[in-house]
Amino acid sequence: MKPLIIILCLLFCLGNGRIFSHSKKFIYEVQYYSNELNITTNEIISLNITGNLWKRSSEHQEAIWQYNAKPNTELSFKNQFSLGWLTRDTTGIIENDKKFWMHPPRHNQYLLTEISPFPDFRKNCEVGDHYSSITYVGSGLGPWEGKKVKCTYSIVKFDKRNEDSVWTIKAISEIEGKINNCEFIFSNKKGFTSMSYLFFNGDRMTMKLKK
Repeated sequence: MKPLIIILCLLFCLGNGRIFSHSKKFIYEVQYYSNELNITTNEIISLNITGNLWKRSSEHQEAIWQYNAKPNTELSFKNQFSLGWLTRDTTGIIENDKKFWMHPPRHNQYLLTEISPFPDFRKNCEVGDHYSSITYVGSGLGPWEGKKVKCTYSIVKFDKRNEDSVWTIKAISEIEGKINNCEFIFSNKKGFTSMSYLFFNGDRMTMKLKK
């Protein structure tokens, strides 16, 4: 009985003044440019917070990426390696007393986010502060499977906007000598409002929070 009470209390707290609160929905406008194919896609992707704990890790909350790919997109990218073409994918997010962390969309044409820095904002940071992380690529990622991804993050800007606090984070990942560059903008009220990627192969991706 006691474990059940603890879980219920945790879920209640998750919805109390938090960014990743129960039933919250984040809608992003996403533009992806393929350098090899010279193709640009513009799509809407949503992140839905379920209020549950993620089954793969008790540290994570559960969230669902909802993809809205246009009918001809899969055909356009048919020769590009992908984790698979999905309309939805269950994943994990973190919001605790140390950080905000999010697993970005990685299916369909967005595979390269998996070897790039994940959106990661550490609390109590100031401009000029740095932090780092190491991840290992999971199964199904073709040539990247099992490889180590080393990421470094730098806080480069801080703004006060009305009653909000906004940080700009520059991040770099390195995997087997290949470099990916990112810029994340984090709002104390809205979460990650902008995510920009420049991948090692010349592909580019931007995600802008619509609401």
